[in-house]
Amino acid sequence: MKKWSLFLISFIALFCGCNQNQELTIEGVIEKNETEIISIHYPKTGFEKLDKEINHYISNTRTNLKQYIKENVYIEDLPELNIDYEYKVIGNRYSNIVLTTFFTSPLLAHPINEVKTFVFDQKENEFLALSDIATINTGKIKMELLRQHKDCILIENLEKAFLDFNSLKFTFTDQSIILYFNSYEIASGNCGIIKYEFPNKEFHIPIEKSAVQKTSLYKPNKKELSLTKPTIALTFDDGPSKYTKEIVKLLNEYDANATFFILGNKVENYYDTLAYVLESGNELGNHSYNHKKLTKLSSKELHNQIELTNEVVKKTLDYDIHLFRPTYGATSNSLKSNVNMEIVLWNVDTEDWKLRDSKKIYEKAIHDIKDGKIILMHDIYKSTLDALKRILPELKKQGYQIVTVSELKEIQAKRNEEN
Repeated sequence: MKKWSLFLISFIALFCGCNQNQELTIEGVIEKNETEIISIHYPKTGFEKLDKEINHYISNTRTNLKQYIKENVYIEDLPELNIDYEYKVIGNRYSNIVLTTFFTSPLLAHPINEVKTFVFDQKENEFLALSDIATINTGKIKMELLRQHKDCILIENLEKAFLDFNSLKFTFTDQSIILYFNSYEIASGNCGIIKYEFPNKEFHIPIEKSAVQKTSLYKPNKKELSLTKPTIALTFDDGPSKYTKEIVKLLNEYDANATFFILGNKVENYYDTLAYVLESGNELGNHSYNHKKLTKLSSKELHNQIELTNEVVKKTLDYDIHLFRPTYGATSNSLKSNVNMEIVLWNVDTEDWKLRDSKKIYEKAIHDIKDGKIILMHDIYKSTLDALKRILPELKKQGYQIVTVSELKEIQAKRNEEN
């Protein structure tokens, strides 16, 4: 286990930049098989230097995980790896990345949670160290850390962490600097990851004020719903992605709508896509923040996964989510009691995440189709987009109206009233 822990501590290396006139692409890997559960999200920056390092990191992470699994035997619970990101561009120039790695295994007493940060100057195509950003009073910061975390700070560890000023993990805003310390780095494990933010008014670098993005309320167009036509609901999980807009364009062509169960960690970077999803008459559902297996989380962690997503959607799009789909379709009594939204599963699984073949996905979708069914797909695969080009015309040919989950439930309720 020590080998895996040391790898996580020392290996993570991710950084980002992108053209601010373009919507950032978030790549993802979500898998559950016989040996592992994986959810990894990372930005595709468009900068060759950065993307090479990102791909290197992802490849090595997977290789090390597979080696760890090979060296250990699991009977029931599977090991889970979750890599999440935060991405901000300051002054239209400096990319700030926080990469959080979560790993849990039945062989571990506690999950491993670690953070790595990268700051990148898009203009100069170079990484920045803390000394490039600002001069800080390390003595004052150490005293403040001791004051805030007096019950768990380890003095010797704290002093060691500050020996190399430029080894400190950090990001910055236009007004402050944020330092990050992994569990056990400067304190006992009960403190977890420590985040410390302090104001700074004298930067060594030029920072332009970033334009504030305005939010708007998008009201889906109401269309006439038939109570007599056979009706199905299309749903898409794990997005948005670079394929989501194309999927919505296809839906528009066939007067169809769908429910998109989205991940909160993608919302801000896919603002335009999600606005288009809503403007086209579709609806959004909550699919957690970063796709951890929710039935293994504490009530507090589960609450955070749900609320963070609802909050970022409300803040970014002024949209209220009322539908929830648990990751991997896994539910429990604890999950049901902690989710204050309608839980939506499915009864037609296209298995597009596994098949990755448009013809086979099409066949799975059409084979057991009946009135009232909810179809599960994922808008993060090109093969799913290609399959839809056959699925939608076939459903229309068979006389189906294709609606959101909420519209399907509305139709079913009115049918019951008439009977």
